[in-house]
Amino acid sequence: MNHQEAKDLLQTVLASDELSLIKVEVFRLSWQGKGYNIISDETGYDHDYIRKAGSQLWKSLSDSLGQSVTKRNFRPLLEERLVEASSQRKTVLEYPGAALSFSSPFYIERSAEEARAYAELNNPGCVLRIKGPKKMGKSSLMLRVLDQAETDGYHRVSVDLQQADRNILTDLDLLLKWLCLQISAQLGIKAELDDYWNPLIGSKLSCTNYLQQAILADLDAPVVLVINELNRIFDFEEVSQDFLPLLRSWFEEAKHNQDMQKLRQVLVYSTEVYVQLDLNLSPFNIGLAIELSPFSQEQVAQLGKAYGLNWHADGTLHNPVSILHTAVNGHPYLIQLVLYTLASKEGLIESPREEIENILSMSSKPGGLFHDFLTQLLSDLSANANAMSGFKKLHGDGDQKLLPIESYQLERLGLARIKDGKTLPVNHLASNFLLDAI
Repeated sequence: MNHQEAKDLLQTVLASDELSLIKVEVFRLSWQGKGYNIISDETGYDHDYIRKAGSQLWKSLSDSLGQSVTKRNFRPLLEERLVEASSQRKTVLEYPGAALSFSSPFYIERSAEEARAYAELNNPGCVLRIKGPKKMGKSSLMLRVLDQAETDGYHRVSVDLQQADRNILTDLDLLLKWLCLQISAQLGIKAELDDYWNPLIGSKLSCTNYLQQAILADLDAPVVLVINELNRIFDFEEVSQDFLPLLRSWFEEAKHNQDMQKLRQVLVYSTEVYVQLDLNLSPFNIGLAIELSPFSQEQVAQLGKAYGLNWHADGTLHNPVSILHTAVNGHPYLIQLVLYTLASKEGLIESPREEIENILSMSSKPGGLFHDFLTQLLSDLSANANAMSGFKKLHGDGDQKLLPIESYQLERLGLARIKDGKTLPVNHLASNFLLDAI
């Protein structure tokens, strides 16, 4: 049972009862048979706080079910209800591509770090960093982080740099004013920038003063500020060299400023920044980092079951899970496209392995399942000189050393990963399509 499943079940049983993160985690980990000491270690919460949250939870469940519920007996009491709910719920297929809804059975919680992400929001002045290439699930996780913030009673602000005009991204003063206006509007606060903006102290300090004095000082609860597509700013080095250290400075200032402690930053981006920054000024070596990786074979099997395909990951080469996983290197979006296609077919699939192989063999051709995705990838690669030169080196004859900027751009496109200082190719299906096209 993952965090969202635990939360959904509790909300069903408790109806209007408000659920804090700690109660959900006590429920989820207790379901796994773990004691309060282990729960305390895994969540980072104080043991007495865990025990108190558990006591409140069992009382709420007792009141709701009309019988005594304890840590020892809650699971068998609820398992029957869970089975009934599952049998009554008809799975509605969702076409892959968009962020998955909270109740979606197709969302795969990929690591214990996701629960840590929810817990991180409780740390004053925290920075949570969510990293991964396109179509890896960043938006789905981001929505769940925002949902958890709302559950915790926090204010929420979500800023997407894709919505900023290019002239804003190339001018630090305009960017910071744009950011302040976004925050004010979403919090329902009248923006009075002129009262705080002073050219004599500069844009960064003016922005910080506005954020602290006009926004945070009067808030009754912390505010979770999500900056999505932060990587858009990476292409404008002059602005990046000021904007990114500013985010770091807010984190540092929170250590001694109570108002700034109300700010909880969530930075969402596709890859590490290739901008020359002093390590002491970078926001990418602080806080909690969650890097969204490709699915494992076990996760592919889990997702297959959500689509009604009763597969198992047995490690053999001819297993449907292994074939699909290997072909696209566990890419979540491409795997979902295949599973959706299979689940949409009427009647029983006699040979899943042959069906998958047929889909994959046609997937990169015009009209094929992956053609739109691959065509967009080709366009992105062709428009990026550093990515193109790095791609040719990576797949060329001989051992040509890639420049750091080339590796960075390939990782950003999801065509490589950087591990132990080495740039390694990923997604052979996509690479073969691109090699044939360039």
